[in-house]
Amino acid sequence: MSATHILLICGAAGVGKSSTAYEVAHRLRALDVAHAMIDSDELDRVHPWPPPGLPASELSRRNLAAIWSTFAALGHTRLLLTGVFVALAEEAAWIAEAVPGADVTVVRLTADLPTLASRIHRREIGSGAQAQLARTIRQLEMIDQCDPSGTTVIDTTGQTIATTAAQIIDVWLNQPGARG
Repeated sequence: MSATHILLICGAAGVGKSSTAYEVAHRLRALDVAHAMIDSDELDRVHPWPPPGLPASELSRRNLAAIWSTFAALGHTRLLLTGVFVALAEEAAWIAEAVPGADVTVVRLTADLPTLASRIHRREIGSGAQAQLARTIRQLEMIDQCDPSGTTVIDTTGQTIATTAAQIIDVWLNQPGARG
């Protein structure tokens, strides 16, 4: 059993990953469960992307490894990581390299298209909404319906962030060896 536990919250843009992750972090604080939280978008927010000469995931892998080593040096053993992660098996490989030996719990959030469109149009400002909706539709088409064994899928359509967060915490903390 690993001493490091990763909760990977993934899904297409607009499913509620970031909002839910903040609620999960809030609830973990209330339970006095030490953790760190990283939104994978911040690991590779550069232009041009990918950086010339690097594979698409390499900058994210390097940055996650650097940030996690700092958190681990402070004694953290739990990481809440969010991201789209369309090709989950491929993404899991660089995450495993960056945080070696970690137990990973995967929760993929989903929502119906009208819900996603509504959420995207509420959060995007300026000219970005239509482009983001088009990317979200492509993400939905690309997401492999054969997620790795053990992936929990939660439909956030019509569900509150608090309810989704409670479901995720139940999945993550109630696994054998997960409370340690």
